[in-house]
Amino acid sequence: MLLVELVTVDVIANILGNLADVQTQFKSTDSLVLTSQERLSPHMLGHTTEGRTIRLSLPRSTELVDGDILAVDGDVAVVVVAAPEDLFVITPTNNLAWGMVGFALGNLHRPVRFNNVSILTPADDIVADLLRRLEVPFARRTTPFVGVRSHFVSGHTH
Repeated sequence: MLLVELVTVDVIANILGNLADVQTQFKSTDSLVLTSQERLSPHMLGHTTEGRTIRLSLPRSTELVDGDILAVDGDVAVVVVAAPEDLFVITPTNNLAWGMVGFALGNLHRPVRFNNVSILTPADDIVADLLRRLEVPFARRTTPFVGVRSHFVSGHTH
């Protein structure tokens, strides 16, 4: 993947790639630390850890992910970093538990992220009570809200 160097950026209108996929080596990175809710917003004004001001105007429904490269300034990549959040890390022990937890969280319209061994969702008392009643192991952790997100989420109604 070829990256275009952007020295002066008025408005960032597209993502250049992701650090995990790019072969280019950067001398350093400058982080734009965003919560999961902020990563869902395609339009924002933000400030990096090194003091750069970033203006985003991305296509509608763009979700920024950890490692997205927003700009290149010399040999510095300006990248998105997922902020740590207060989450439940749910670790179902069998397929039935995975299904029950997925159904229950979906029915509550809870945001979730999946990985191979756990489900992440924002921590709250209602979900804690539900997980205890289902007897599914979970732990409360401060960690980035990252992983696979359901792509079937869109304005559904009852």
